[in-house]
Amino acid sequence: MFCTNCGKEVADSASFCTACGAKIAREPAVEQQTVTSAPVSATTPSAEAQQSAPVTVSGSESPKKKNNSIFIAIAAVAAVIILAVLIFGGGGGGYKEYKELARAYYEAVYNKDVNAMIKLFDKDAQKDLKKDKDFIKEKLEEMKEEMDDYYGRGWLKDVKPGSRERASTRGAYKVEIEIDGEFHEYLYIKKDDKDRYYIHEDYSDF
Repeated sequence: MFCTNCGKEVADSASFCTACGAKIAREPAVEQQTVTSAPVSATTPSAEAQQSAPVTVSGSESPKKKNNSIFIAIAAVAAVIILAVLIFGGGGGGYKEYKELARAYYEAVYNKDVNAMIKLFDKDAQKDLKKDKDFIKEKLEEMKEEMDDYYGRGWLKDVKPGSRERASTRGAYKVEIEIDGEFHEYLYIKKDDKDRYYIHEDYSDF
């Protein structure tokens, strides 16, 4: 410790300076405060890993796939139509079932359909019949009028082909036709070597 007057060193417990006699001014002891800051622990909450569910985006089919589906559908319909034609006839190809041929004949009469009637004959007969379309048209109109007068206008639904019998001509048959429960006529048909039935041109009204 030093004298504040002369600067001479004096004892810490002295009240006066031994050199100059000045009173020693004591400064209050300053306590050193140690400020201890509490450690701040920054706790970071654990972030839970969130897994997002996979998102499935269903887009429309590609144009190529759509075209393939349409093509398959069209091909299936065409196959069914071709199969029906092969089974039930039409278009000059004859009929596998003779009763279907008979029904088609009276349907052509009912509708006065010249082209439908011609298609019920074989190809050779069709060539000649196509030259006489006007005559066939007149004949169909006469037949339709007569049957309307006798059986009524809704007679087509009452047509019922019956059994077939062999005719005198080779390969020819006659089919018994009933309308509204009563005998109407015999319809003459023929069968080729492929077991296809046609209207017989030698016995027809055309």
